[in-house]
This record gives sequence, structure tokens and C-alpha cells, in this order.
Amino acid sequence: MRLGLVLSIVLACTECWGFSPDVFTRASAATGIPIELLLAISHVESGFHPNAINIAGQSFLPSSQQEADSVLNRSGDNVDIGLMQINWGHWGKRFGFSKVDLLDPWLNVLLGARILEHCVKMSGSWWKGVGFYHSPHDSRQREYVRKVWQSYRWVLVKMNNDVGRLP
Repeated sequence: MRLGLVLSIVLACTECWGFSPDVFTRASAATGIPIELLLAISHVESGFHPNAINIAGQSFLPSSQQEADSVLNRSGDNVDIGLMQINWGHWGKRFGFSKVDLLDPWLNVLLGARILEHCVKMSGSWWKGVGFYHSPHDSRQREYVRKVWQSYRWVLVKMNNDVGRLP
């Protein structure tokens, strides 16, 4: 019951964006990554905007799929896409997805959860894995982990859970 409440609080605008918050629940169930952590990362990465695009550091928030397609057609390989800001040049191409494929909220969140799962296994800890999800560089990892930690705490407060939930 609390999970449904937090999803409706955290993602109140998802209906206007045309996707269900169940994408986070399903990705969490498929990977074992806590839903709170997936929500926190998506909050930091895209502000829960499914068409969010970042091209070499420049952010775009297209208002429609057609506008997002147009932006992606003008982009190169260094582009982060969707709710979890999947880098197409590094991950999308590796798994055989097109840039437009990564705009699908279900695919984007599931792939983001799989990438995070890989990073956690590789690093041996949740928070080091979160850092690696963002960057291989220590200085960029620290700032990113700080942002995700703040968002994670906010999600847990909304869910009325213990902040120390992750190992």
C-alpha cells in the first residue's frame, strides 16, 4: 500500500507524460534493484521526464515523441536518453537498441536497472555501483552519489521508511 502511495506522490505527472509508474515496479522485480533507488536515480537523471535527452552536456526536454525523434536524429553517439538517461553510444549500441527504442519508458528503466545491477556487482557495493552507473571517474561519482543519496532519502521519507535501508 505504501509503495502505491509513494508512486502516486513521486510520479503524479506520469499520466500527462503517457507512461505508468509500474515501469519502476516491474524493473525492480526483474532485477532486485530496490524501487526506491531506481526512483532516486530517475529523479536525478531526468526529473521523471521520459523524453529527456542530453547531448554532450546539453539537456533537452522534448514535449512529444516526434520532437524527441527529431532531436535524436541530429545527435551523435554521445547522447543520454530517457528516464534513466541511458548513454546510447556506450550501452544502447552494445545491446542493439536504436536511440528511439530507448525512449520507451519500460525498456529504458529495465535497461537502467540492468546497468545498475552490473555496476553494483562489479563494484561490490550499492553506492559505489551508483557512482559507476554515472561515470568511471571518482570526482564525478562522488557528486552524483551525493545527489542520488539526497533523492533516495526524499523517496524514503515519502514512503515513511528507514533511510538506512540499503547495505
